[in-house]
Amino acid sequence: MFSMGKIAGLFAIALTTTACVSSNNASQNLVTEAPSAVFTSVPTTQQTDQTLSFFPQENQVASLNTTAIGVASQYEVVDVQVAVPEYLVVSEADVYVPKADIVWREDPLGDRRAQVKAIMTDALSKGTNALVGPRKVVMAARVNMFHAITEKARNTVGGKHNVQFDYVLLDAETRQPVTTVQSIDASLKAFGGSKAYRAMREGKTQKVRITNHVAAQIQQALRAPVKG
Repeated sequence: MFSMGKIAGLFAIALTTTACVSSNNASQNLVTEAPSAVFTSVPTTQQTDQTLSFFPQENQVASLNTTAIGVASQYEVVDVQVAVPEYLVVSEADVYVPKADIVWREDPLGDRRAQVKAIMTDALSKGTNALVGPRKVVMAARVNMFHAITEKARNTVGGKHNVQFDYVLLDAETRQPVTTVQSIDASLKAFGGSKAYRAMREGKTQKVRITNHVAAQIQQALRAPVKG
């Protein structure tokens, strides 16, 4: 069971959001990874791939390539607010598995927390843009881990993108919670060696793959009833 303190912490993220006018638009919900294969559940061909069986499967978010106008949900998410806490440890060490909460290398050296915030905001916005539901809500999310891979791992064995976050949905008018805190583990396999470079040539960078996977995970979570 989640503590009231945890709910209050996420609640505080969205207290300063602007007026409750929907900024979501299904036409914004575009993805760049494999647009010809749009699905929100894992296809049979991937499920039988035993080499990836120990990793969460990589999903994709419904986009304009589908015939549906929107994705049915209990909610319409009108705003997304993301927090990346200062207490999360950032590492620039070029080792296989740094002892840190944030590992990110595809953007230039700089404020890694701000870069992660931008990626997660984009991903959660893409994942919720197509949702159509009767209740307008604000999503307040807090990143717990954003652990992509280092240059050393990417050049050799690859590994795993560990992406974990919590979120709560708040009524768009009253800012009162309409769900308990929900935890999402949106981790996925990270490519290494020649597979990583081939993916990059195809436009499947770490940022693209993580963004699309997080978007798909949150869309899948909100398609079904959320714990109240």
